[in-house]
Amino acid sequence: MASKSVMDLLPRYQRVRLELESFLSDLNIGAKIPTEQEIIKKFKISRVTARKALQLLRSEGTLESFPGRGTFLAKLPTRASTLPPSRLIGLLVPNASAPMVGGIVWGVEAEATRRGYHVLLSHDHNDPELQIAQLGKMLDTQVAGILLYPDRFVTERKEFLRLLREIKMRNIPLVLLDRYIPNVDFPCVMTDNVQGMYQLTEHLICCGRRRPALVGFWPSNTVHRDRKRGVTEALRDHGLSPAPVIEVEIQGEEDFFQAARDAVAGWVQGRAASDLPFDSIICMFDMLAYGAFSALREAGLRVPDDVALVGYDNFDSEIYRALGLELTSVQQPLDDEGATAAGLLMDRIENKPRTGRANHILLPPRVVVRTSCGAKVRLETRKPGGLSTTKSAS
Repeated sequence: MASKSVMDLLPRYQRVRLELESFLSDLNIGAKIPTEQEIIKKFKISRVTARKALQLLRSEGTLESFPGRGTFLAKLPTRASTLPPSRLIGLLVPNASAPMVGGIVWGVEAEATRRGYHVLLSHDHNDPELQIAQLGKMLDTQVAGILLYPDRFVTERKEFLRLLREIKMRNIPLVLLDRYIPNVDFPCVMTDNVQGMYQLTEHLICCGRRRPALVGFWPSNTVHRDRKRGVTEALRDHGLSPAPVIEVEIQGEEDFFQAARDAVAGWVQGRAASDLPFDSIICMFDMLAYGAFSALREAGLRVPDDVALVGYDNFDSEIYRALGLELTSVQQPLDDEGATAAGLLMDRIENKPRTGRANHILLPPRVVVRTSCGAKVRLETRKPGGLSTTKSAS
């Protein structure tokens, strides 16, 4: 039986789902269950929490709803009202409210639900000390395995590396998300950052830009290394100098937007577009691109007429669209990343062989073309959540 502390750490909707399963176990097949409003009142929860808990039970066939009639018990729950530790996986991320992380969490939860697992979700809010503490707590609970999205600085902490060695020694399955850690032998699921930045740089070259500047981030980060490699390989393969005309590396403790804005402002200060040494700026993620755009705009330079601009992560900010920036960027398959990592972890928990499937998995990204790169594009059809279906018309 899982400890009380583990139950307390579960997301509220998961705890409600377990309590509902206990309640449903005493009913007969075909019995009508309380309404959503009655469940909200009974468990003192929000409508969102109630709906998530009920949807989990519907997705696995325990409940069945009929418009105008209500929701009925289709089969008895297969889980006990206590939480078997063999069905609990830990998920440790910086902040699930961030767009980059939220999509991964969604994919993890979807795959875990499909395979009958519960997810214990912990946030470290980009605090490496807190991530180390949270990871230690997971070792003290009865988790069957761990999904870990490493914090930006934590990989350089000796205590963090010690915990990873302990996890390896205790044979606890662990899968890394989004980034690998050099010299650490754990499987990893992430976007192919080399390929994504290669394709983005190649697209910029095909738009006629031959002299890119680069706004990156701290070089010890493996994501930075891979994305920079994509830039240099694309430039070299197209017969250009592999080194950007000018570049800056934003350190992890800096405000990314402001630091990029300040760097680009220094590059363009007092210069006309014809005097600039670069004709484009490649940014390693979108917040850097928004800072660069602000500096260009304040200097009276136009995007893309004077300077083309591209980013990475496809955040597609409504604020910057309102200011005239339609940013070409790279979309990562976030929900696929989460689902793939969860599947890999659960296969390891269940000792399932992965014949023909690698333990280190790179997922393909895609370039989302908008006008900031200088390409001619059709009008966009925007989907809920800010995703765009824009494609180049040229």
